[in-house]
Amino acid sequence: MTPENIETATRTQRYWRRTRRMTVGLLLVWFVVTFLSIFFARPLADYTLFGWPVSFFMAAQGSTLLYVAIVAFYAWRMRRLDRAHREDDA
Repeated sequence: MTPENIETATRTQRYWRRTRRMTVGLLLVWFVVTFLSIFFARPLADYTLFGWPVSFFMAAQGSTLLYVAIVAFYAWRMRRLDRAHREDDA
């Protein structure tokens, strides 16, 4: 392999490592939000948010808003990673 090919392979490996790390982190956030809001629904019902029990709010709106935020963050971050990777290849 030529030094240029090795450098390209290293950049590609770094790109995929960052992509996998971000994906795993976001999946972990998704799991924690989903699991905790279901598992702790009864204790969370004692607290209110905007006049509603927190468990109801999370089921009705909160989790959905967090999922949309996760997707938006993923799209924003991947766009940045893709641009940086293309610039490295150019």
